[in-house]
Amino acid sequence: MIVKRFISVYKAGGLLGVLRAIVRRIRTPHARSFPKCRQIVGGRTGIEIGGPSPIFAWGGLIPVYTVAGRIDNVNFAVRTIWQGAILEGNSFNFNSRKAPGQQFVEEGADLSVIPSETYDFVLSSHMLEHTANPLRALAEWKRVLKPGGGMVLVVPARDATFDHRRPLTPMSHLIEDFEAGIGEDDLTHLSEVIRCCDLSRDSEITDESMFCERAKQNHKLRSIHHHVFDTRLATNAVLRAEFELEAVEPLLPYHIIIVARKPSGVRVPVYDENMLRMVLRKSPFPSDREGL
Repeated sequence: MIVKRFISVYKAGGLLGVLRAIVRRIRTPHARSFPKCRQIVGGRTGIEIGGPSPIFAWGGLIPVYTVAGRIDNVNFAVRTIWQGAILEGNSFNFNSRKAPGQQFVEEGADLSVIPSETYDFVLSSHMLEHTANPLRALAEWKRVLKPGGGMVLVVPARDATFDHRRPLTPMSHLIEDFEAGIGEDDLTHLSEVIRCCDLSRDSEITDESMFCERAKQNHKLRSIHHHVFDTRLATNAVLRAEFELEAVEPLLPYHIIIVARKPSGVRVPVYDENMLRMVLRKSPFPSDREGL
């Protein structure tokens, strides 16, 4: 198994790729919430929204690809600025030792091609901020989950990203967008994004004119962050979608990890306000600790 992994990494990135994978594995500890994620994903069938994601791969903070039974995936177009060309069908290669999952080309906030209660789990890493209607997306993800199915959600913490100059999105705004049925062509936040984005913290693009042009083409490229999260906002959005919380973990360098389940009718321990306040007090992100 180790030899196969070595060969796979070597073919993809050569000797340098192997060395980087080893260093990443040594230096990157698992998130504290990983055991709960493993319980949700282990041996089961799920769907990822906007994958594949390094955080879920071998050597990542939440390496659930290695324990999943099967993972399908949704991307919004046949070509994206993150993945390049995308082929529909059984082409989602989430782990070199496992059969590929089904690749859908659909909106992440509209999974109407997928029947309700299809999957055991949903994964999403750094995608929710790219959708104009996060509550609609969360509602769809809950719909395709079986009762008791789990969700592993990762969103960026504003304080540690190029969004740090922007105001946090109020929960009331997410609710207004949901009730208004806001679509992915919405550019309400475009001027704020262009005015406040700190390109010195963007590892992908540093040219201001190129950034502005790409942002204006968001209906095609989906590059902007519509909404800006701290841990409480991300948690409240998940609760608003009527998930049951299992873990909340703000984690450097810029992650907010939330593990939750779709209610099943079986009584589960409640992740209450006191537990959340304890998490926020220990958060590495200043805005999480404000007002406590």
